[in-house]
Amino acid sequence: NYFREEKNPVQNNIFNFWKEIVDEMNTAGRTGNARVYKDVLHVVKLFHRSHHLLFKDVTPSFLNKFEVFCRARGGTDGGIAIKMRAIRAIYNFAIQRNLAKEEAYPFKDYKISKLKGLKKALSFPEVLEIIKLDLNKYPHLTNCKHYFTFSFYTRGMNFTDMLWLEWKNVTEDRIYYTRSKTKGNFTIKILPPVRKILEYYKECSLNTKYVFPLLLSDNLTPAQIANRKHKTLQRYNKELKEIAQICNIDKPLTRYVARHRF
Repeated sequence: NYFREEKNPVQNNIFNFWKEIVDEMNTAGRTGNARVYKDVLHVVKLFHRSHHLLFKDVTPSFLNKFEVFCRARGGTDGGIAIKMRAIRAIYNFAIQRNLAKEEAYPFKDYKISKLKGLKKALSFPEVLEIIKLDLNKYPHLTNCKHYFTFSFYTRGMNFTDMLWLEWKNVTEDRIYYTRSKTKGNFTIKILPPVRKILEYYKECSLNTKYVFPLLLSDNLTPAQIANRKHKTLQRYNKELKEIAQICNIDKPLTRYVARHRF
């Protein structure tokens, strides 16, 4: 352990270990996580201006300076928190594998919890404006409005769980699913707005096992699923911004809003 931690410049370089973790995630099919970690690695390298960084050099001071760097590039509290959580996870992995020392752990002093941006919550009348949007005028926003409405009336089901939702999870009056993030099991009563949306997609089915036209085939690889999720999520968020404009909503409208508002 002494030579591994103190004398081996390859093993002790956080960037090499970070790439190793990204490769492991890709191998395990966790391509979405791998993309996030890879993006954060790129930003940390831009900040550090070197391809060599020791674990012991990632101090609270380093993290504070990195935070300032991110803000100077237009980063928000939420975006910076995602980056800090990735760095923290890498450091935790390194401690587990005896590549970093627990006593040097920088997140005892640097608290990610301080990065809490002010959320502008939608009022219920604003949510109703979105739900009542006339799709005859804006047919290209059909899926976007349905996804938002469905999420709101299913107790804030998130986008990933909607992506994976299968017809076998839908019964006459209930939806049963396991949340991908927490692995908790949920039973949701089907309310009239949800039933209407389910009927719409049953009629417009792509003949897949999935409820929504997000995954276009039953036999996609993990990489194809991650790519499809990335593309559909980008489009969803873009169209939500258009809906916000149409409904005269001056607050940020993203996929999380339906969940938070519920």
